[in-house]
Amino acid sequence: MTARRAARLLPPLVAIVLAALALGAPRFTWANDGVTVDHPRTQAAAALGAALALCVSAYGARPRPLVVAAGLGALALLGLGAHRLAWRIDVVEAGFHERSLGGAIHLPWSDIEAVEPRGGSVTLRARGGAKAVIGTSRFAPDERVRLERTIARRVKEAAR
Repeated sequence: MTARRAARLLPPLVAIVLAALALGAPRFTWANDGVTVDHPRTQAAAALGAALALCVSAYGARPRPLVVAAGLGALALLGLGAHRLAWRIDVVEAGFHERSLGGAIHLPWSDIEAVEPRGGSVTLRARGGAKAVIGTSRFAPDERVRLERTIARRVKEAAR
């Protein structure tokens, strides 16, 4: 294998490895007053690095569809990186808080009427039609159970 060919194969391989790192599970930080669920900054950096590696691999590529595919992949990885940076859930004494690219949701415990655990999500329904859906498919089973119990306990305490 020539050095030039190896140099052309390196950026796509780096992009694949970094994209795999960016797809990791969220991090749980348990404290006395509740839990914070977010993604480590390293996952966002890995997604952004993978996007950069795809852009580098597209530079000088000959078939046009390859350049377009690399560009679309880079855009998707930029979106993933932004999502990883923005997404955070706080289950604390004041209520449920979720921050994402789509905005922020705050539900006080006294407003939550129902907690609906399902296969890959937990839905919180509040008065006035407000709801929050927590996607739990990437959570470790024990962390998901702890989160569900914490939410249920907070809702029960607020109903007293």
